[in-house]
Amino acid sequence: MIVVAGPLPPPVHGAALITKRAADTLRAAGFQLAFGNTSPGDARDRWRHHFNRARAYVRCGRTVLRHPEASILYLSLSGGYGLLYDLLVVVLARWLGKTIAFHHHSFAYLTKRNAILASIIRMAGVNQFHIALCPRMATILSEMYGKHLRTLVISNLAFIDLPAVELRSCDRTFSSIGYLSNISLEKGIDRFLDLMARLRESGSGLTARIAGPCADLEIEHYIKRRANEIGGIEYVGPVYDDAKVHFLSSIDVLVFPTRYVNEAQPVVIYEAQMAAIIVAASNRGCIANMVPEELLLDPRASDLDGIAEQILAWEKSVADFQTALNETERNRAALLVQREDDARKFVDLFDAPAIR
Repeated sequence: MIVVAGPLPPPVHGAALITKRAADTLRAAGFQLAFGNTSPGDARDRWRHHFNRARAYVRCGRTVLRHPEASILYLSLSGGYGLLYDLLVVVLARWLGKTIAFHHHSFAYLTKRNAILASIIRMAGVNQFHIALCPRMATILSEMYGKHLRTLVISNLAFIDLPAVELRSCDRTFSSIGYLSNISLEKGIDRFLDLMARLRESGSGLTARIAGPCADLEIEHYIKRRANEIGGIEYVGPVYDDAKVHFLSSIDVLVFPTRYVNEAQPVVIYEAQMAAIIVAASNRGCIANMVPEELLLDPRASDLDGIAEQILAWEKSVADFQTALNETERNRAALLVQREDDARKFVDLFDAPAIR
């Protein structure tokens, strides 16, 4: 048996989705699971959020205590002050003699050394496992928190559902760009709209579609106001399941100009690439391992000149755009192989005698 400790939807965000799908992968491989859901739910009020989160971690601790037969704790680590709660779970698990498999989802404690994470690693001891999302994450973990760490690189590809998008012809013309995220300024919605304004000023006839839940009503009003000013932009709201498939089927290029400090390996990039969509994104976290160098924006997406010029060139030249689509199709084939390899590595980690 394995105790799975981490956030589960709702709310729907990257770490919660990966925790759920990692658990689904372990269950499908034959493991028995007990869940310690650490999600605060959809509480909008800040104090209610913290109260719900504390209560969730108390329930998580009870789950750990009630399953002494579970020799392994899978822990989806938080990115900010939630690490304080994680520290308590780690102390409890090690007191009970459990082996811990840490799953890292954030670069917040990798851009600057975090005393809480350092305490977690020290309390856990040397024989635990750390799942990193890319080689860069694994390297920084070792450099900041100890060369002794037992790290394994497993990308989020192992846990994403393949979008049921009917792959369109590489002979199509370029007509639409898209933005998909939990929408906020940190996730770069203002920079996406700035990009569309710049394209309009250059005479572009491309349309744009924006999808995802807004952080608050102020952001939604901001999107609608600027969309009306710029023209040719549609905000479609949150999209899940079939609605997400329809959204991905309607765009040619995804632009993700995030400046979110915790950004690690956004699932939305892989979802778009698995639908054979070209992706441009900010160089944060593991994104440099996901997106071609020529389509990387600077970490704060402060300079949009390069990507604007590239988009305009694709719009003007069908041949150049089709060359980019062909490269995306080749990348998709490679990602399918990597997805199977990473899923196998994840299950093998828990099957290995060393973790038992």
